Amino acid sequence: MPLVSVVVPNWNGEHLLRGCLDSLRRQTLDDIEVIVSDDGSTDGSIELLANHYPEVVAVRSAVNRGFCEAANAGIRAGRGEFVLLLNNDTELDPRGVEELARAMQADGELGICAAKMVYHDDPSRINSAGHACRRDGVVVDIGRGEPDGEWFDRPREVFGASGGAALYRRRMLQEIGLFDPAFVTSVEDVDLAWRAQWAGWRALYVPSALVKHREGVSRGIEAPHSALVGLRNTIKVWTKSWPASALLRHLPDLWRGWRRSAISLLRRGHGSVLPAVAWGALAQMPRMLSRRRAIRRSRNVPMGRFEELLALGERHARRPPED
Repeated sequence: MPLVSVVVPNWNGEHLLRGCLDSLRRQTLDDIEVIVSDDGSTDGSIELLANHYPEVVAVRSAVNRGFCEAANAGIRAGRGEFVLLLNNDTELDPRGVEELARAMQADGELGICAAKMVYHDDPSRINSAGHACRRDGVVVDIGRGEPDGEWFDRPREVFGASGGAALYRRRMLQEIGLFDPAFVTSVEDVDLAWRAQWAGWRALYVPSALVKHREGVSRGIEAPHSALVGLRNTIKVWTKSWPASALLRHLPDLWRGWRRSAISLLRRGHGSVLPAVAWGALAQMPRMLSRRRAIRRSRNVPMGRFEELLALGERHARRPPED
C-alpha cells in the first residue's frame, strides 16, 4: 500500500504531461503511486503514458466528463493513505510530496494540505499559498501575484487548498465524499473545503512543498465561459454550505462581492454571461438544497467556526496578506 496516491486529471494534455510526470519521477519520497485519470483525450496522451511512463497507472474515460469526474475516478483507483491531486500543468520540487505527507502525518486533525504554488514563468511570484474565504463569499488564492518572501515561508492554517496541488487525507474523503460532479470544473475545491471544515477537519499551508504552475494552460477554456462557470458555482457553494443565518447576516457583503464580479465582467465585455449565471444557479438550486441538508446533519463544529474562517480569510486575502 503506497503512502501517497498522486492523481493527475488529464484532458488532451500530452504537451504538459512530460514536465509533470518527470517531476514526479524525481521525488525524494518513493512510497507513492502515480495515476493519470484521462478524460477522453484524443491527442496521444494515452500513447505517451504507454510508451514512456510504464509505471503510471492510466484510468481512462471514453468521453470528456469534466475535472470533477476525472479526479474522482483517479481517487477511487488509488490505494494510498493520502491523495495528492495535481494539475497536469504543474511541476513539483523534488521534496514536494515528502513535505506535504510529513505535514499531514504530524497532525491527525489535518484533512487538507496546500502547497506553495508559484508561477512557472516567474517563480518569484506567488500563484497560491492556500485558499482564503472573504466575508463577501469569494474564495481567493492567498498571495496571488505577490512577490515571494518571508511571509510565505511560514506554515499557517488556511481555509483550503487549490485543487491544482492539494493533499487530501483519504479518510476525510471517505467521510465527506469526493468532488461534487455538479461543479464540473470550477470551484469544486472550495465546495470540498467547506464540507471538510464543517466536518471538523483543518487545512494547513505547507511552504516547503514548492510547485510551479502554468496557470490556465490545462483548461483551455475561453474567458467568458470560465467566468460563467466560476460565478455560477460560487452561488452553488453559498446555497449548499453557508448557514441561513450567515447568508442573512452577510447579505450586504455577498451583494458587494457579486456586484464587483458583475462589473468586472461588464468591463471585460463578458456581460452577456450574467443571465446564464443566474439561470444556471437557479436550475441547480433544488440539488444544492438537498445536499445542504446532508452537510448540516454531518456538522461537527460550532457555528462560531464559520465566523472564525471568514475573519481568517479577510486577513489572508489582503495584499499583502496579514496574520
